[in-house]
Amino acid sequence: MRYLHLGLAFVTSAVIIGSSVSQTLAQAQAPQAPKPQSTIGLVDRDKVVLAYPRAEQLAKELKREEDRVHKMIEDGNKQLEEAKAAKKPPADLEGLQRRLQEQIDGEVKKVQSKAQSLESQLESEVNAAIKAEAAAKRVDIVLWKPVVFMGGVDLTEGVMKRLQVATAPTGAKVK
Repeated sequence: MRYLHLGLAFVTSAVIIGSSVSQTLAQAQAPQAPKPQSTIGLVDRDKVVLAYPRAEQLAKELKREEDRVHKMIEDGNKQLEEAKAAKKPPADLEGLQRRLQEQIDGEVKKVQSKAQSLESQLESEVNAAIKAEAAAKRVDIVLWKPVVFMGGVDLTEGVMKRLQVATAPTGAKVK
């Protein structure tokens, strides 16, 4: 009889465990309450970049580099013309032209590399400001403003303010 009592207790425990497992499975399979819809934010990146003081500084810096390369090209052309006027042998002219072209190509590559680096820096800074503004406004998704017909929360002004504050000298007031 004792074995029967222990066996009955075991079966009762198994039934209780089995029913809680089936309840857990039923809950897992039951449809979940819908999650709240995502909030969509909009950013006009062109407007942000145009208003960003650092972007203007970087553009001026690149313009100076491009002007320097153009001056190199003009100086190289002038040297070539002077060598032609001096009736230098064709081999000397070719050597001069090749040497000047190599110098110019090297400088162009440096300027292109610098432009890519500065563009990458600028993009990182703008993206960080967009992410910070999206987090502050509790926005889940951010889209480029020109591709949205209607709706969404415009984050552009907030992003521009963040970038101006980030580049403002300490103690300076931001409008």
